[in-house]
Amino acid sequence: MIIGHAFAASLAFGAAAIAPGPDSAASAWADLAARDVEAFCTDIRGVHPGMVDPLSPTFASQVDRACHTAAERARNAGSFLDWMEIVQGLVTSFRDGHTGIAITVVPTQLRWPGFLIDGQGGRWVVRRPSRTPAVDSNPPEGAELVGCDGQPAERFLEQRLDEKTVDWSKAPERIRQAFRAFTTYRLDGPAPARECQFRERGRIANVRLEWRPITYVAMQPLLAPYLRRGATSRPISVSFAPDRHAWVQLGNFKDETALKALEADLLGKQSRLRSAPYVVFDLRGNGGGNSTWGGRFASILWGADAVEGRRLAEQSSNPAEYGKYWRRSKAAAVKMHAAADGYTADGPDFADIARYWRELGDTIAAAKEDGLYQDECCRPKPRPAVVPRPAYAGKVFVLTDAGCFSSCVVVMNTLKRMGAVQVGEASGQNEVYGESVGPFNLPSGLGWYRIPVSIIRQPRSSLGGLPPDIQWPGAMDDDQGLHAWIAKLARNR
Repeated sequence: MIIGHAFAASLAFGAAAIAPGPDSAASAWADLAARDVEAFCTDIRGVHPGMVDPLSPTFASQVDRACHTAAERARNAGSFLDWMEIVQGLVTSFRDGHTGIAITVVPTQLRWPGFLIDGQGGRWVVRRPSRTPAVDSNPPEGAELVGCDGQPAERFLEQRLDEKTVDWSKAPERIRQAFRAFTTYRLDGPAPARECQFRERGRIANVRLEWRPITYVAMQPLLAPYLRRGATSRPISVSFAPDRHAWVQLGNFKDETALKALEADLLGKQSRLRSAPYVVFDLRGNGGGNSTWGGRFASILWGADAVEGRRLAEQSSNPAEYGKYWRRSKAAAVKMHAAADGYTADGPDFADIARYWRELGDTIAAAKEDGLYQDECCRPKPRPAVVPRPAYAGKVFVLTDAGCFSSCVVVMNTLKRMGAVQVGEASGQNEVYGESVGPFNLPSGLGWYRIPVSIIRQPRSSLGGLPPDIQWPGAMDDDQGLHAWIAKLARNR
């Protein structure tokens, strides 16, 4: 839902009966914020595995601090924007990509200076969204942001965004969310920045920013290239070029129907796939899902025995770097059963996943005390004496962007373990805490949230968020440029 500021006020006055006072609108927003903070924090404490993780002894105190800070801020909430900033800041402060919130009611307008910035090739450069109303050309397209209001770019962006709407501690988030520094829903008051410096062709120019309104409806559909994800996912398909190379697009690992169709297609074309001079696995914009698809697609190309043999040969022997553990609590079991119900409603292609969550929830519900339950799936196994030779010996590239997150990073690692070269830009970062469940509605009805219920032990090098083997210097949605660039890499490697 999109709301104007007048309608936001009417929402507050409609809720005023909940908490009457001298300023009924402000009291209502304070009450809504307080109840949402309490509900979210209650679920975090009851469901999140970090609360009982022996390797994260400070997690519980971090939760207490974050929830206390949000509750104190809620006391002074006097508007919808106050409410929104409180709940966004609360969730972002956990620095856990699988703990997320979605605001389902947003204002009709925001302010911006007529341009945004995008992370490209290790820099933040000016990039104007397509199809926006004509604006002046200063700063010029592609100019590098140097700083704003006397602060270097990095410091300015961190102060504007960290623990407010962005976890600035993660490099992929710095790439794909820096544009938010040049937007604000606050239509009055001081602008986020008055003057910024930009570098172009070796020269630095000062630019006075002119902030102007733009509608949410006009802006939001244009943000996918910055976020590396969007409402319309990249396809799940395979194509073969005239030179016989294969391009496998994996836009997500959630659409079981499309993934199973692609698996059948690739199995039917397996000989053609294995005779390709090079293969590209395109993981751009893939926000995760079912990570077992990585092994399934890799097995079609290289062979199941080779893929599993390589995995076992490289498994860690450090107990802190392997194993999966689930939060063992009654509250977590309820969330797992809710996940099973959701997958059941998605249809027969999701029956296996629904059954998995149902049985897991039953196991957790039967536990007699809170703690962690170790999944038998991920205990270390004996290393093979010999790793079978892969069925494919050609060149393989895995194309990633900062939108590749969670299970996408797991799949990327599976492909790289088999010798694939990571190209593009740094992938998103996987998290220690995973298997998010939700959505669960906030009491206010203004948004919903997800919470992870598992711990996935893994080496730091497996979490992603690191520079690729070969970095692309341009925009990550430049399909034509990327195809030509990878073709050149294939010829020269």
